[in-house]
Amino acid sequence: MKATYRVLLSLVLLSGIMAPLSYAGAKYGQPISKRTVTAITDILTNPKAYDGKLVTIEGIIATESPTGYWFIAKDKKSNAPIYVDIATSGFVIPQHAGRTVLVEGTVVVKGSALMIQGRGVEVE
Repeated sequence: MKATYRVLLSLVLLSGIMAPLSYAGAKYGQPISKRTVTAITDILTNPKAYDGKLVTIEGIIATESPTGYWFIAKDKKSNAPIYVDIATSGFVIPQHAGRTVLVEGTVVVKGSALMIQGRGVEVE
């Protein structure tokens, strides 16, 4: 009986350690086809030049919705933030705050609001 509890406890502890690692290399939505990365700061500096264009950005997930429908990606060098909406593409992601993310999507400018409608996400 004690051996069974030890095995179960070991499995529970191991799953708690391995769970965060299981998302490494995770891919959501459509495969990313455009591997050339556009700097977030370039988009923020000249949003009209990118409006309606498909881009790929790389950053760190700084903030994310509890439901996984959107997140804020920050540029690794400048810390510049950009809002990424993935709900419009019909998928969500689990919590990945602090992880590096690659996002392919369309830049959308509406008045002073700027965002990327993500269609594919890869988490490192």
